Amino acid sequence: MDIKDLKDQFKLRLSGVEDGTYCYSIECNKEFFELAEISDVRDGNLHLRVEMEKTEKLVVLNCHFEGDVIAPCDRCLLPVSIPMDFDTRLIVKLVPMVEEGENDDDDDIWVMDENTYELDIFHYVYESIFLELPHRIVHEDDENGNPTCDPEVMRKLEEMEKAKAEKEKEMDPRWEALKNLKLD
Repeated sequence: MDIKDLKDQFKLRLSGVEDGTYCYSIECNKEFFELAEISDVRDGNLHLRVEMEKTEKLVVLNCHFEGDVIAPCDRCLLPVSIPMDFDTRLIVKLVPMVEEGENDDDDDIWVMDENTYELDIFHYVYESIFLELPHRIVHEDDENGNPTCDPEVMRKLEEMEKAKAEKEKEMDPRWEALKNLKLD
């Protein structure tokens, strides 16, 4: 699939569409993540189901994401599969004229011209996935609480931690004297 076809999946037509409910199904795979340039995510297979409720002055998108994404571990940099299953909601108000700064208040409410031909949700989908990523991405620990990361990397990290502790013990005597000063 070329870039244009991939991006076209995320364009929901509004002009000439009767009021009602419409369902769309979109796959967010490796090509999507490469195009979106989510630096933390290398690959994935997320199924996106979009239910669009359209009325004359309002469009409500209920999105359900399900699948997994692949991102580097924060400790060992090997790939980690992150399961995802979440919902988002986007409300689009259709108005005769959009005033400057009207879209700045809320990320989940967009204000658009009522004559808008199509709604491009590519960046909305990208941001929704990015915001659902955990703050810290690491391999799960085993049943004994030990990390399951690359053993070679873990060994190197332990060596570096020991070297750092040794270096702190060999503190410059001038700094040691400063530590004993009371500043009351």
